[in-house]
Amino acid sequence: MLSDINSMSEAAERFQTVSNQQEFQTALYALQNYMKRIGMPGECFIELERRAYYQQNEYSDKDTKDRMREAAKRVLEYIGQLTNVKQKNSEVAEILENFYLFLENFLERPPHRKGTIKQEQLACMKIGNEYDVQHFLYAYLKPLYPLSRLEVSEDTGYGTVRTDILIDSENVIEIKCTRVSMSRKKLVEEIEADIVHYSASNIYFFIYDKEKLIDNPQVFKNHYENIVK
Repeated sequence: MLSDINSMSEAAERFQTVSNQQEFQTALYALQNYMKRIGMPGECFIELERRAYYQQNEYSDKDTKDRMREAAKRVLEYIGQLTNVKQKNSEVAEILENFYLFLENFLERPPHRKGTIKQEQLACMKIGNEYDVQHFLYAYLKPLYPLSRLEVSEDTGYGTVRTDILIDSENVIEIKCTRVSMSRKKLVEEIEADIVHYSASNIYFFIYDKEKLIDNPQVFKNHYENIVK
């Protein structure tokens, strides 16, 4: 359909060029449908409706049109905010997915023969549990997110939860490291319990599957991404 919107940049273009109320409503409806398709949370729709609202003046078409244009400006500003959030989410996810490159190069690549670090020393640095993963991952993230913090406690009103790594108030990382005594069912139970605990908008579950409990990582990932949308 010609009225469909398939990206935030396309939405911005539509609202920049609206010239009448019908075009405005069509663009708004298309944007809402796009937001539904990509799984945006309910509060985003409420904020969009708030910014898109304008009072019609039954006695002045010009005044109504001016109000519509002001509403379009407010929507454009919000689209910009949503775009920035979406980009940051993609950035954090990509950085986490590339963590294995850091580990490979740090632990497995032979050090320079003229250096003082020896291969035997690196061989001793093996990840054994969740705390080891946290240590390496935090060191990896800190230069990219200088304000990030370790083990931040949050009072949820019905108890206290502790974030493994807090990037900012909207983004937290929960770390899991599989172990010999852990079953796949136990891993799933821990993840599902953590999903409802945090108030942050985005929870990133970093699973270091040392014991290879997850048969199909991509299917596992897709399943839980759909749950938290």
